[in-house]
Amino acid sequence: MATEGKEKKHIILEKPLPEILDDIETSIETAEKAASEARQAAAEARKAGEQAAEQVMKKIRKLFLKMTQDITEELEKS
Repeated sequence: MATEGKEKKHIILEKPLPEILDDIETSIETAEKAASEARQAAAEARKAGEQAAEQVMKKIRKLFLKMTQDITEELEKS
């Protein structure tokens, strides 16, 4: 079988250099924006986790306070 003689060219070779540079710049800007949004989402997730942990600790303190009061009352009855 004979090959057709057509070479498969890469699309980048068909674009002018200024267009390629614009594409690269756009890609960099998109990546920077995505990274910034990811950092912001991570900060928000960390804050939400800290708030949830704080609420759990408040409930645990309240539970221990109640237990302490119950034990004190029982000891006073004895």
